[in-house]
Amino acid sequence: MLNKDILIQIFRKLLDEAKKAHDELNAIDGKIGDGDLGITILHGLEEINLNFDKFSADMGNNFMICSQAFVKKSGSSFGTLVAFSFMNISKLLKGKNSCNHAEIIKIFETGLSTILERGKTNLGDKTIADSLNSIVKKLQNEKNYTDAIKEATAEALNDFKGRKIKIGRARMFEDKTKDIDDPGMYALYLLCSKF
Repeated sequence: MLNKDILIQIFRKLLDEAKKAHDELNAIDGKIGDGDLGITILHGLEEINLNFDKFSADMGNNFMICSQAFVKKSGSSFGTLVAFSFMNISKLLKGKNSCNHAEIIKIFETGLSTILERGKTNLGDKTIADSLNSIVKKLQNEKNYTDAIKEATAEALNDFKGRKIKIGRARMFEDKTKDIDDPGMYALYLLCSKF
């Protein structure tokens, strides 16, 4: 189950991990991008944590606050995709005070479909969308959310080793990206692996 209190706990934990990891994530992103992924994630999560007083029982409201936080603190393409994902999740959950297992899967499916559409990417392009797809599949057979998400993000990273990143600025680096983890995939793995 997911509700307001659990959501706050999750975002507090994510912020703690982002504070530890932002330099590493910037460095990984710098190999093929702007080198600002860690800062983008950190600033967005800081803003969410500053707005917990606006959270209510309505999960749709809470995800809209998360969306607005990323809009306010990030102009990057990654931050924009996160903001749109949270916005679409907020529409999905409007008026709901808690989420059951099927609805939690739907949260990840909504994030996935948003990133595929807004990011103009496809599954198999070696992006965070592939990690989200892995999470959706794992959750369909696994009730322990933390274990499922950790396993799924680790498996996605491993499955895409040796494959090129096919989207964004990374395309310029061609075969070099075979030896590099996609920064978004790695960030999701790193932040979730500490739960």
